[in-house]
Amino acid sequence: MRIFPVLLPLLFLPTACRQVVNVVNVKQLAPEVVAYGQKEDAWYEYMPQYAPHFCLKTRYSLAWHDPEMQLCYWRLLHPEPPHRVIMEARADTLLLHRGFVWDGVSFGNTMPRELVPSLLHDALYYARQGNAPISRREADLVYLRAARKYDCGSRYTDYLGVRAFGGFFGKPEGVIPPLLEITTSETPPAALPAGEKMFISLQR
Repeated sequence: MRIFPVLLPLLFLPTACRQVVNVVNVKQLAPEVVAYGQKEDAWYEYMPQYAPHFCLKTRYSLAWHDPEMQLCYWRLLHPEPPHRVIMEARADTLLLHRGFVWDGVSFGNTMPRELVPSLLHDALYYARQGNAPISRREADLVYLRAARKYDCGSRYTDYLGVRAFGGFFGKPEGVIPPLLEITTSETPPAALPAGEKMFISLQR
């Protein structure tokens, strides 16, 4: 029983770390990111009423192909009826259906080159909330490879940051987790939202 007072503070460590990061981290969007997101033909929409958190929303259904990804086969469904499809994993390809909301990079300013890597990273972390079969390490590596493809100058620093602190934000409190549906290679992709005929590739 003597060891209990020593271990007790460890129970509050995740919450304490989350609060410290929230205090020292000032999230912002670069002016170019805001300006582009206000254009009607942009692939994402800027929602100023939610800035700087979760104020970016995809306008189209998007696809990302990475030969090094090992995502298996699954779908993520919205927790509320009619349970629309949010995203689909097909081995080395991630399909994001229109309307996914994210907030840019985890730390500091979000620059244009960081939009796609941060989108993929947030999407995979959200999938983990629904118990999708992907590790946090794999999600972080997907971010690193995408950041390398988009030539993000701070990619290695950002990668070390998400490796160190990403675990504290992987399952935020008060968020209803999405529903997971396991599929196979034989399962066809879900129907696209009305008005769309194909997924737009995010490859650079």
